[in-house]
Amino acid sequence: MPRKPISTGSTGSAKEIYLEKMTECSMRLRASEAFLKNFQVSGSPPEADAAILQLRKSLEAIAFASIAPHKARYEEFRSRCEDQPDFTKDYRATKILQVLSKINSHFYPTPLIPAVRQPDGSWHFDRRSEGILSKKRFVKIYDRLGRHLHSTNLWSKHDGFNSLISELSDVINESFALIETHMTTIQTPEFSGVWVVKVPREGVPELITGEAEGEFCVSSK
Repeated sequence: MPRKPISTGSTGSAKEIYLEKMTECSMRLRASEAFLKNFQVSGSPPEADAAILQLRKSLEAIAFASIAPHKARYEEFRSRCEDQPDFTKDYRATKILQVLSKINSHFYPTPLIPAVRQPDGSWHFDRRSEGILSKKRFVKIYDRLGRHLHSTNLWSKHDGFNSLISELSDVINESFALIETHMTTIQTPEFSGVWVVKVPREGVPELITGEAEGEFCVSSK
C-alpha cells in the first residue's frame, strides 16, 4: 500500500497537524539514516548531502509540529514583529523555537519512558533523561547542518564536514529518542494540559490527551 504523501497545507485540527508533522519527522529521520549508511559505503558526496538535508528537515518538522497547539498565540505574537509579521513565511526552526519559548517555556517535547501500570490501576510515565536531543543541542546541530547545504568553498580549511558526519548517526538516534514517546505541554485559553505522543519508527503515531482541571505547573524533573 503506498504511503500517504506529506501534506503541504494545514487545514486539519491541531492534533492532526501535530501527528502529521511527527510522521514526517520519523520518515525523514529514517531517510537520513539510510543516506548516511549509503555514504559510509560509497563515500559519495550526494549521499552525505541528502543525509544532512533530511535531518535538517526532520528538525523543522518538530518545530512546525510545536506551533500547531499554539497557533493562535504564535500568530498573534509574530504579527507584532516589525520586519516580518507574517508567520506563514517562517521556516527557520531555531527562530520558531525562540518565539515558542516566549509563548510557552515548556513547549519542547519532553521524552518519556513507556508507561508503567501503578497499583491503583493508573499509568505513570517517567521522564527519559539520557540519549535524547536536548533543545540546546537541537539549536546547535540545526545551524551546523545549514552550513553544509551549499557547495564547499575549496579554499576553506575548516569547513567542519568530517566532524558533522561523524556525529550524524548519534543525532539521528537522539532525535528518534526525543519523539518516540514524549509529551508536549499546552497552556492556552482553550486547553491546559499535555499531549502524550507515541511515534514509532515504523507505523502510525498515537496521541493521548491529558487535560488539567485548573492551573498546573511543570517541574524540571
